[in-house]
Amino acid sequence: MAGSRTLLTFADRLVLYVIVGAALVLLIAGGGQGEGATVRITGDGGFERLAPLDSDIRVEVAGPLGATVVEVAGGEARVLSSPCPHELCVRMGAVRTRGRAVVCVPNRVVVTVVGDGPTPTDAVTR
Repeated sequence: MAGSRTLLTFADRLVLYVIVGAALVLLIAGGGQGEGATVRITGDGGFERLAPLDSDIRVEVAGPLGATVVEVAGGEARVLSSPCPHELCVRMGAVRTRGRAVVCVPNRVVVTVVGDGPTPTDAVTR
């Protein structure tokens, strides 16, 4: 097609691979240790914020496209709004169990539940 563009650049793919790799490490390691579940919010430029999953906060995380708004409330965490083109991170919904994450790849924001708490079962074998 005339005028079509590549959806992902090399840098986008690299960021995606790093995020997926980090998520796999967190899943295998089982998250951090602590008193109850905690939400780790990370962003571009080394931004990191930890909050108890049972807190009620809103955090604006600056990214290359603008501010992504993350909410922790009611025992779950979600991305409320983001300047990314397709807002897939907003549509991912809330996370509440250890090892689950919401990721905004274009704006480089990751919201992960870590610490003690239930871990969902992916599969059972005999």
